[in-house]
Amino acid sequence: MPNDVIYFCHGVPGGPSDALLLGLENVIAPNLLAAAPLAQFDIDTADAPDGSVHLVGFSIGAMVALRLAASRPDKVGKVTLISPAAPLNLGDFLPAMAGKPVFRMAKRLPSLLRFVTGLQGLVVKIAPDFMLDRLFAKAEPHERRLVSEPEVRKALRAGLRNSMVNHPTAYVQAISAYVGDWSGALQMVTCPVEIWHGEADSWAPVAMSEALVQNLPKGAQLHRIAGAGHYGALKAARITPIT
Repeated sequence: MPNDVIYFCHGVPGGPSDALLLGLENVIAPNLLAAAPLAQFDIDTADAPDGSVHLVGFSIGAMVALRLAASRPDKVGKVTLISPAAPLNLGDFLPAMAGKPVFRMAKRLPSLLRFVTGLQGLVVKIAPDFMLDRLFAKAEPHERRLVSEPEVRKALRAGLRNSMVNHPTAYVQAISAYVGDWSGALQMVTCPVEIWHGEADSWAPVAMSEALVQNLPKGAQLHRIAGAGHYGALKAARITPIT
């Protein structure tokens, strides 16, 4: 993709290290918890020609990618979403989401979420592998095998530290923004959208991608990945060029 400027929006929890699982070179992967995403995007893509930026949004990073596409339609030529977490108001998704306790806290008891995040940050500092194993204890077997791979664990540990140790306030703010109604951004996305979603995803059910296809004004091309979970889709997704 010589003409595409790949701009990666990581998950939450997560960080720029998520981009390593894509297996691509020359990816711009900002830390979305360290600066205002739109301002950072403008800085990072200042020299990119109009229509050359290819946004890739993973998990809750899909919210950032879609908002950027809506705000900078001239600059963005394509959006690829991987395991996207769609707006919660588009369907009854929470019962099927592994992170539902966190999202419910963000909606109803944000002060409790801040407290829990502080405790999780201590665990990540002391025993990051214990935290990882807890988070994926109920994941499907394929996902657990993936998370056992050393390079994957390293990337995920870095993402947990980035969110819960280095930027806990921004992490809580990002979760709070996600559980709000941001569906209005979908109607302002004018570029082509491609979606990759694992059929065994327990973090963001595939119904979320189906809802995005229905609510984006130009629809989207949805690729279902049999047997893949949340991070499995990130490893399996193919980033096709802007046409």
